[in-house]
Amino acid sequence: MEIKEYAGKYNEITGKLLESLLKTKKGENIVLSPMSVIMLLGIAADAVDGKTRDEIVRVLCDGSSYEDCLDVLKEIRETSASSGSLMSSNAICVKKSIVASITDGYEERLKANYDGKLFSSNNIVRDVNAWVNEKTKGMIKEAVSDSMNQMLTCLMNAIAFEAEWMEQYEDEDIHEGEFNNADGTVSEVQMLESSEDTYIEDDFFTGFIKPYKDEDYAFMALLPKKKKSASFLLRAVKQVDFSKLFNEATYGTVYVTVPEFKYDFGEDLTGLCKEFGISTLFTPEADFSPMSKEWLKVNSIIHKAHIEVDRKGTKAATVTMAYVVAGCAPSMDFKTVCLDRPFVYAIMNTNTGLPVFAGIYNQADK
Repeated sequence: MEIKEYAGKYNEITGKLLESLLKTKKGENIVLSPMSVIMLLGIAADAVDGKTRDEIVRVLCDGSSYEDCLDVLKEIRETSASSGSLMSSNAICVKKSIVASITDGYEERLKANYDGKLFSSNNIVRDVNAWVNEKTKGMIKEAVSDSMNQMLTCLMNAIAFEAEWMEQYEDEDIHEGEFNNADGTVSEVQMLESSEDTYIEDDFFTGFIKPYKDEDYAFMALLPKKKKSASFLLRAVKQVDFSKLFNEATYGTVYVTVPEFKYDFGEDLTGLCKEFGISTLFTPEADFSPMSKEWLKVNSIIHKAHIEVDRKGTKAATVTMAYVVAGCAPSMDFKTVCLDRPFVYAIMNTNTGLPVFAGIYNQADK
């Protein structure tokens, strides 16, 4: 399976994640990495067998085999990390008390399939946090707390992204402005003005694409057509296909205004995974025999992310963890897109056409 064949499923998963979070985190800022979530589920699928694996594979790429799924995940990982802007890391941390239970050949398999590292620890909380801090370049310093000392193993994917804008903002492009928050309040923010040459429009959004200096990535922003309508935003997110919008964008001058923003986000995705159809993984019936001779089950799947968008560029990081316990037509029209109210955005890989990060900005700091 090639990336272009998998794009529909990838965007479906992205949309479902955003839709679910938008329902439960009403009015809050959301940011996630669908790539990180998908990679973590792939690592989990590789560590299990039988019904446990079948459920994960059905969610990741229904109708295709795990081997096909593995091939496309490897291609996504390698293509996304082929430039210096993005670093994707995979690892499994195992408590030293169960190291002897690790199945022969599994460490080599993890390395071959996910370029992952398996390491053991006497203090799993400390060492998991140290790994996350390093692999996210300090953007996520604490991923787990002392309350999670009971975990025997932790499956992890971390992504760090840093890129400067292709065209830097000058002082005259930066001014004080207002952002109309989802809760009806108004916040003073720093607004960045620029002229871009790629415009997006469909039934739900107008938007634009702003390239980074590393041309392998671009920032895509989508402004809902209806103002002050949470129900319209939810309906729009349910329909969003980032790859389709990115690939069908048209060339033409668009004047854009973007707020500087920075925030953190975290969520337990266990319930959502169960809604997707992944359930056996979280029960004593989970079959972890490809990885370990121990009887194991996943306690929870946690996703944390950080995003910074400012006059210099963008920094973003994410970690997803499973805690295991016992071509366009030219246009001459001038368009404007002012992001002064809640909007959807994504950091797009221009080679794959897939969103590495996706988010909804609802609320500026007051």
